[in-house]
Amino acid sequence: MTAKNYKVGQNRYQSSLLPPSVDEYVSENNPVRAIDAYVTTLDLVELEVQKSHPGLAAGQPAYHPSLLIKLYLYGYMNGIRSSRKLEREAVRNLEVIWLADSLRPSYKTIANFRKDHSAALKAINKDFILLCKQLNLLAGDDVAVDGSFFKADASKDSIYTAKKLEQQLAALDKKIEAYQQQLATQDTTDDSAGLGSLVEDPGLAEKIARIKAKQAEKKTLQNQLNASPDSQVSTVDPDARLLTKRGQTTAGYNVQIAVDGQHKLLVAVEVTQEGNDTQQLMPMLEKAQAVLHSEHLTGLADSGYYSGEQIKKAHERRIEIYIPIPNKKGITEKEGRFTRDRFTYDSVNDCYRCPQGEQIARCGKLRAQGHRNVWVYKSKQSVCKNCPLRPQCLKENATYKKLERWEHEALVDQHREHMKGTRPMMIKRSSYVEHPFGTLKHRAGMHHFLMRELEKCRGEFSLMALCYNLTRVLNILGVAAFREYCAQRLGSGAKNQVFA
Repeated sequence: MTAKNYKVGQNRYQSSLLPPSVDEYVSENNPVRAIDAYVTTLDLVELEVQKSHPGLAAGQPAYHPSLLIKLYLYGYMNGIRSSRKLEREAVRNLEVIWLADSLRPSYKTIANFRKDHSAALKAINKDFILLCKQLNLLAGDDVAVDGSFFKADASKDSIYTAKKLEQQLAALDKKIEAYQQQLATQDTTDDSAGLGSLVEDPGLAEKIARIKAKQAEKKTLQNQLNASPDSQVSTVDPDARLLTKRGQTTAGYNVQIAVDGQHKLLVAVEVTQEGNDTQQLMPMLEKAQAVLHSEHLTGLADSGYYSGEQIKKAHERRIEIYIPIPNKKGITEKEGRFTRDRFTYDSVNDCYRCPQGEQIARCGKLRAQGHRNVWVYKSKQSVCKNCPLRPQCLKENATYKKLERWEHEALVDQHREHMKGTRPMMIKRSSYVEHPFGTLKHRAGMHHFLMRELEKCRGEFSLMALCYNLTRVLNILGVAAFREYCAQRLGSGAKNQVFA
């Protein structure tokens, strides 16, 4: 049987007079060359990167900040976020060795840079969004807004609500009471038997002391919660919150994105502590508008963003929005009674018409209801008393129908008409926003934060968004074209414009 001729590699022990340079191991179209080209264009002083001023100064770091920016861009683009893993890559990965010029910063140096440069990371992300605009990669017509919960570097058990603390304190009180009764019973039994201080469980008093110490800790947390404007207090990450959606609770943050429709690039990002999205639409669209300066901006969002106040703000800013109106019929429909949409508003007579055709007239003055002003409309008791549809309209003990109308409800009525036949717009919205979150969470595994505290998490998500956008741009333009633009940008001497 003849031997097969396999290709034979170079003998690793063979000496070479002229070994290849590190540069020869990295192809011209390797993304690391794009990372290097982009970071070279950054004005680190203007972006407020610490210790980036030219010249020697007190506390001069061992490594230039641009090196650490390159490392993090490479890491987040390749799903390597751990500073210890990046430290290892700088030793064994030829791409990283090339990118870092064979320098090997320690994991502590790498980790501290990310921890201490939240503001700079946000500024660099904004700079790249500006670069995308300069490359004409942002259409500025349709912008989709969406949110997703990202896990914090904290467990759900480390976050307390008022209800949770009350339950735990009540449970501790019961334990203390039970132990004290047991201790009293043992003392009585021992005294009657003439055994003095001998007891069945000599550690019982110590157990009571430990539970009382735990009780004191919980009461301290309760006092902190009562003194705080928030409804939660966290012992690990002070800014993390318990967020609930569709019956699932996450200890983390609510991440918001605004996606341009042309290439699914992120034009605005934010990290919040809010448990829902009802007040997030216009802040995100305003951030997007600050970038795009579009005269015909259209905002797309799901029903979780629906809010009368947000519709009003969009109308004032002349931004067209598409948000489905959520179904809030709930208990009323289950109980078999008429829902609000069965009562039609008569704008000519400023009244509502019930399903029976009777008038529900406005009464009284404009009333404050939380942060809104509403008009109140009431039916006549005499009419409702003899109405054949009364069981379907009123609760058992009610004598008249009462409806409230927001002072700007006409804008909501216009929006309701505007949303008829807009399913294609909603399908388009899904195609825009699902791609970034799907890429970040499922392909790159970035469904949680490594940082703690809100501002640091904002910096980390800016890094995630930057690497997502950079990957998209390289897929659209190619490495060679992007490097060529970076060379032109650097040669032009134009300062980076960072917008608010």
